Amino acid sequence: MPLIPKTVIGRALALLWLLMCAGLLVFAFVQRDVHDMPVAFTWLMIGLTFPIGLPAAAIVGMLMSQLYAKFGLTYSPFMDLLPDWLAMVSLGYLQWFVVVPSIVRRLSRGERGT
Repeated sequence: MPLIPKTVIGRALALLWLLMCAGLLVFAFVQRDVHDMPVAFTWLMIGLTFPIGLPAAAIVGMLMSQLYAKFGLTYSPFMDLLPDWLAMVSLGYLQWFVVVPSIVRRLSRGERGT
């Protein structure tokens, strides 16, 4: 399974998707003082990485809350979202640009063989 799409369209879609994810990170930084920014950021990231983004956000959120409680860390809206962003972008990229194309290729090969 290649990590980078082979087709020009696939690479363009991957680049566009990554730019949208990076744009959300910029949005989070610029709007870090707005009290609803983490909610908007999380739902937009879930939209870009659905379905894998939903459990990823929940798991990272639970881990972060435990780290905050255990080590007495202070909450920072932007810094708190960085682990979410990293996990969701990584898993979302793998989902949309590695696993799904691989499944589509296997299914299309299987249909041709029958």
